[in-house]
Amino acid sequence: MSDINTTTTYHMSSNPQIYEPSRSNTFEFILNEDLNRMLLAGTDKSVDPTVDDYLDNITETIRVAVVESSVPHFKIDTIEIRRGNAKVLFAGLPSFESGELKLNDFVGARTKDALMAWQAKAYDVTRDVVQLASNYKYDCTLIEYNPDMTYVVRSWRLIGCWISDIREDNFNHEENNKRSLTATIQYDRAIPDWTNA
Repeated sequence: MSDINTTTTYHMSSNPQIYEPSRSNTFEFILNEDLNRMLLAGTDKSVDPTVDDYLDNITETIRVAVVESSVPHFKIDTIEIRRGNAKVLFAGLPSFESGELKLNDFVGARTKDALMAWQAKAYDVTRDVVQLASNYKYDCTLIEYNPDMTYVVRSWRLIGCWISDIREDNFNHEENNKRSLTATIQYDRAIPDWTNA
């Protein structure tokens, strides 16, 4: 007769080092590149003398403001070969879906301005110019920590990130809520690192 405890919570309680649940709120989204320097390179400080006040902290602003992040996944297309009455499937090209970031809109940190500055590196609406990829694509890292955030459980290196869309909550006199921003992030590849998983 098998030990009934192996499939119940008693087994989990006896092995707390194994069955620590993964938490959804112990993560960070980090821009790896020096986004501050890249943005400042194209900024006319005479137009806005306070530009340094927020651009110097844009990477940190986005890191702190992110409330929710989608988890990167990819799918593999299939190549189908038919012979006679049967078929065989082979792996085709992989494709990575876009991700989303939800952020708190901090007035002092100018979260919206930080996101728009990054998006403007892809398309300058004032000059109607699509920029070079080297101007707007940055590598980012999504990190999941253990519950007390003392070590990394797993992480993803997102290659070639850029913002394709920014959406925000409406203004409403009938409500008293914090305002949020949602950014759609495009990336070329997401490389997982599960060495500590």
